Formats: sequence, C-alpha cells, structure tokens
Amino acid sequence: MPSNAYAKFRKTARRCDTLVSAYTTLHALNGNEAPKDIVRGAVVLAVAALDAYVTDVFVEKLATYLKKHRPGELLIDLLFAAGLDTKEALSLLTNKRPYSRIRNLVRTYYATYTTQKFHVIDSVFKVYGLKNLTKNAAQKTAKAHVLSRVEDLIDRRHEIAHAGDYNKHNRIQDIDHARVKVWLTALEDLVKAMDEIICLKIPTPVARAANLRAIVVAPQPAAGVDDAPVVLGEHEAEVEEAAEGLAQIFNVLDEDAANELEEHYLDRAVLEEGEFNDV
Repeated sequence: MPSNAYAKFRKTARRCDTLVSAYTTLHALNGNEAPKDIVRGAVVLAVAALDAYVTDVFVEKLATYLKKHRPGELLIDLLFAAGLDTKEALSLLTNKRPYSRIRNLVRTYYATYTTQKFHVIDSVFKVYGLKNLTKNAAQKTAKAHVLSRVEDLIDRRHEIAHAGDYNKHNRIQDIDHARVKVWLTALEDLVKAMDEIICLKIPTPVARAANLRAIVVAPQPAAGVDDAPVVLGEHEAEVEEAAEGLAQIFNVLDEDAANELEEHYLDRAVLEEGEFNDV
C-alpha cells in the first residue's frame, strides 16, 4: 500500500505535468511568444515535491518503525539532534499523543534540511536499515538513465532558483519543454520505486476504521469467565501500542542513565571512602 507521502507527491507531479502541457498549448497558439517560465516553474515545483516527499515519508513511517523495531544508534542520534533529549523523552510519559510529538520534532528538524542529493537521501533512510535506497530504486525501475535524468532536473532547478536561469554571460538560458517532460517522468518513476521499497520495509498501518470494526465485532467475554480474552477499547489500544513503542526508546535511555548513575557513585566512592558500599 503506497504511503500518504507518495499520494501527495503524485498530486504535485500532476501539477508539474499540467504546467508543461499548458506551455505546449500556448506555444501551439503563440509560437515563441509562449513564456518558458511556465516550464521553469514546473522544474522548481518538481524538485520541491521530491524534497517534501523525503521528509514526509520519513516522518510518516517513524512511529510505525519505532513500534516494531528497537532504535539503533543512528536513529537515537537523529532523535536527540531533533530535540528528544532525556527531559523531552520523560515528558512523553504523560503525553496523550507521544508519537505525534516525536513526529513534530523530526519534521521541524528536517524543515531546513535539504534532501535533493542522492547521498543525502540515502543517509536519511539508512536510519531505517535501508542502504543505497536511490540506487536500488533506480534498479527497480529497470530504466538505465533514471538517476542521471533526475540529477539533470535537480541541477537545472538550482540554476533557476539561484541564478534566475542566467548563464555566466548574463543571458537567459533556453529550456526544452520536451526534455523537462522526460526528466519529470524519470522523477516519478524513481519516487514510485523508492516508496515501494520503503513500504515493503515499513508497511503502512491498516486504516483506523478497519481497526475499529475489528474491535466492535470482537466476541465479548462470557460472564464469569476469568480467562476470557480482553478486548481493548480504542483509547486503551492506542495507549498500549504507544507504550510498547516508547519502551524501545526508554530502554536505551534507561541503560544510559544506569551507566551514568554507576559512574557517579564510583566517582564519589573515590572521594568518600565507604560511601559506595553503603549505597
């Protein structure tokens, strides 16, 4: 099942296609008078869609990953850099929506983090145990030039966004709408393959409505039967699920805290002989 981030990317990709089609229509009517900035706008919008997709899908999959996997050092470092220090982690114990808080921290952290280079995208998803994501996605498309075409799209975006698409002689560069169309197709192919790989590693959770139906139709325990299965209500199920996932983080924090505490008392024992044994 595709991610929500991919659905959003697809909408933006359609907007880019519409811009190029609009230019084609205007060019057929007005020839060279058709403004090519329409095509340049499609290039900028498309790369923005890639940037947004990387952040959106990473944040979208974060809670699901934490519920199923013990976070590794890379993820712990990322969460800490995003602001999830010990103080913030402890506050999650009384937070009704802890995963929302974690997602917001990471989203804010990545808000100023440019993810338009392949090695940067790969480093982002390495946290989830996915190595060489862009290369593997390109192979999955079975199209030889998909990466080079997306790279050309990104490079042209930079020329437009940072220099107004002027060359070193201060002359505006021409832009071929047919070539841009090829670049856009390559981008869509690459992101589709990336999303399939990511969703295979971290499947999209079943819709809330389906979960609620399962709870409603679940058989109720017979009266007087102590060992009958307990069916959790919606809120209770969410709390238990959240607790299970957060335990993965707190286990790591507990280990660090225990080590710090032991070192603290060992240091004091050197200064105050006998105190450590008394403790």
